Amino acid sequence: MDLVLRRFVRTWDWQMEYCRYVLYELPTRVRTALLAYIGLYSAKGVTLQDLMAILLPPPFAEDEDDESQDDEVGRTEFLPPSIVNADLSRLDLSWSLGRSLKIRDLSDFLFPPAAAAVVSEVNPKESWDAPDEETAPEPPIPAALLPNLTHLSLALDPEHAHNVSWRHLLAFATHLPNLTHLSLAFWPEPSLTPNAKLASMVTAQGQVIQYGGTGPYSHSLDNDWTEAIMVLNRLSKSLYQLEYLDLTGCGLWASALWSKSGHDMVDWVGAWSKVERIVMYAGYKLGEEAGSSDKARYEMVRENARRVERYVRGRRAEKGMGKRGIVVEIDEGEKE
Repeated sequence: MDLVLRRFVRTWDWQMEYCRYVLYELPTRVRTALLAYIGLYSAKGVTLQDLMAILLPPPFAEDEDDESQDDEVGRTEFLPPSIVNADLSRLDLSWSLGRSLKIRDLSDFLFPPAAAAVVSEVNPKESWDAPDEETAPEPPIPAALLPNLTHLSLALDPEHAHNVSWRHLLAFATHLPNLTHLSLAFWPEPSLTPNAKLASMVTAQGQVIQYGGTGPYSHSLDNDWTEAIMVLNRLSKSLYQLEYLDLTGCGLWASALWSKSGHDMVDWVGAWSKVERIVMYAGYKLGEEAGSSDKARYEMVRENARRVERYVRGRRAEKGMGKRGIVVEIDEGEKE
């Protein structure tokens, strides 16, 4: 299967056109694996067109022969996507977000917004006892494309991490209450205003204040993780069924997972009380010629992961939830 999918993906643009009437009806496990392979081995990653080709019934070309249209075989009746995709619970979009796919487009595709209500013009009645005119029925609410999605990978290519938005992720997460496994590998520091880190503004009183929620010295000097904590809390309230969280490559902002901002902190005993495993690998390996600063940074990431584990266990023990343990996966230490 591995060899077949690799070769299939090498000519994916041609295969998507030639096999367009077959892709939608492939077994679920094959379609799931195919999307993962496109993300890993395709030059541009998974695109919205790729998702449409695999998760939606194929559109019929307008230039098809009239004879094939009249033939019973020419027009195959496909089942609705909500039925065909009912057992598709895993969606691997690793290395695609920020390159060939945007979260907002992904959200609109998987969870189509309800059609806007159409206001019809109603003529005034000729008399008070005249019967009401029939109004057009309201458009039905579109069904979710993947109604039973539980495993989702939004892992990023580190080179394109600046192209994603936590604001859009928060909006997307509101549609995923049943998600149990999530990968946010290599996601940047949680922030709603990442481009305003160095920006400031002048108030009406003439005071210069920080424009964004996080400034250039918020972490290094003030140890202030207020904005990151707020973003993660909002995420946890939407993903309250989460059991597995992959934060590979996110070790530099791991302090937000245990820090406090007043009375606010990431809720490991409430919304995320079901999380049993966190993956916090550094996301890279130290080379033989790594300098002391690189080694220190690598060890800091490992220590942050260990501290997250100690903190979550301690919080749950305080609340009498000691049986709900947690495991944090980290890289092995440097061998002497």
